[in-house]
Amino acid sequence: MKKLFWAITIILLMTNSSIAQTKNTSKFPKAHPQFSSKFENQLKNIYKENALFGDFIFAMVDENGLAYSFAINRAILTGKKSSLNNNSPIYIASSTKSFTGTLLKILEQKKVLNLNKSLNDYLPQLNYNDSIDTKKITIKNLLNHTHGTFSTSMTWKTAFLGYSGKNEELINDLNTDFLFDPSARFRYSNVGPIIAGMVVENVNDKTWKDEMKDYIFTPLKMENTSAYVSDYELKDIRPSLTISKDKGIIEKGFYKEDITMHASGGVISTVNDLSKWLSANIREDSILLNKNSWSELHTSTTPQDKEYFTYHRLGYSLGWDIAEYQNEKILTRFGGLAGISFHISFMPEKKIGVIAFSNDNRAYLLPHLMADYAYNLINALPADSIFKSEKPKFDDSFERENQISYPNDSQILSASNENDKILGTYQNAENWPTISIDKKDNYYIFNWGIVNGKIYETEESGYSSNLGVLTRDFEITNDTLLTGSLIYKKAKE
Repeated sequence: MKKLFWAITIILLMTNSSIAQTKNTSKFPKAHPQFSSKFENQLKNIYKENALFGDFIFAMVDENGLAYSFAINRAILTGKKSSLNNNSPIYIASSTKSFTGTLLKILEQKKVLNLNKSLNDYLPQLNYNDSIDTKKITIKNLLNHTHGTFSTSMTWKTAFLGYSGKNEELINDLNTDFLFDPSARFRYSNVGPIIAGMVVENVNDKTWKDEMKDYIFTPLKMENTSAYVSDYELKDIRPSLTISKDKGIIEKGFYKEDITMHASGGVISTVNDLSKWLSANIREDSILLNKNSWSELHTSTTPQDKEYFTYHRLGYSLGWDIAEYQNEKILTRFGGLAGISFHISFMPEKKIGVIAFSNDNRAYLLPHLMADYAYNLINALPADSIFKSEKPKFDDSFERENQISYPNDSQILSASNENDKILGTYQNAENWPTISIDKKDNYYIFNWGIVNGKIYETEESGYSSNLGVLTRDFEITNDTLLTGSLIYKKAKE
């Protein structure tokens, strides 16, 4: 009986949510009768003009939730069926940081921790070999990128290559392989929020992934959102696409696993779920936080002075960039990985926001260009003339990406007795993930941690491999493999 009760309850909640969403989306065309035709025609023109591949999905959100959405790809454009819709799982990359900042603020409000307390208070085992006074680095410093620390090995392991899964390994990397800027200036990286995620686990004995579900996803009824790739069928997640002007799709795949879903870039969600998250931020919903807590999440806690596309960034809160666009305050949090480009933003005074996603690597500015166009339409600005002035930035970036040359099949390193000498396992003395080279059919595979790719010969008498998330050059001399500044030695059989 209990299971039946909860099943009925969940169905009723989902039904009520769906009815409320339908009501809200039906209001939008009445309030903005020209929006859909103008927006969709502009987007279709860009798709045709640039012969785009991949997906583009877009949503307008207000304080009541999803107000408008539109999805397009080559199949939809030609009237064919497509699996792309508002429930398609999409990777939000660095937009995860706004979730992590919110989680830490929730835990502070619940008196689990204090953002003004130090790393030494909550994670004393992280001491940077006693070279940095961690009593002077607060949890807030971690979230707003003023902590000053950086570790290449920790960053690469968590974002691309994978690791043991134990915080002890990452803490060791931070303690032994780090850079430090004592200026306390804003320096954006993945490091701070990832360490903040470790603090959550140290204090609460639960991972930040599980805490996100407990304190954010579940309260907001984000049923299709998770920090675990394994919660999805891999084929359902919209993939990264690497496109060549001459060859079309060069690489296609989703290059994240559970181990590389981290507190700076580790959430998969859907437009329907993200509209609940964005709407909660717009109305500062008390289901998550009180007004004072929302204020710190939405107000600059440190200055910055940067230009990105058309946005002038003035500050950073605990997870959002505080910026200006067309004389309006706008909070943004963008993300990208291997062709995926994600945009989420909102104008607090106007109480409207945008979600946009694309996965053609050449069109990484498209979500921002279309977000601007949508805001300008809604705000009754000369949207078409502004679009015309902004589009050259998109055109230039698209052309640069479109002109990149990629290795062709003739450059694949063919299997031979001579080339078989490179086969084997290579190990690094500084605890970087193992590299192995295997033979498959008539070619070789370069495996580095959890990523891999075919090996190509380069003009410099070296090798190269496209690992999906990055391309890596390397050389092998006798039993030594060099990649960048990293030295690997071949393991004895």
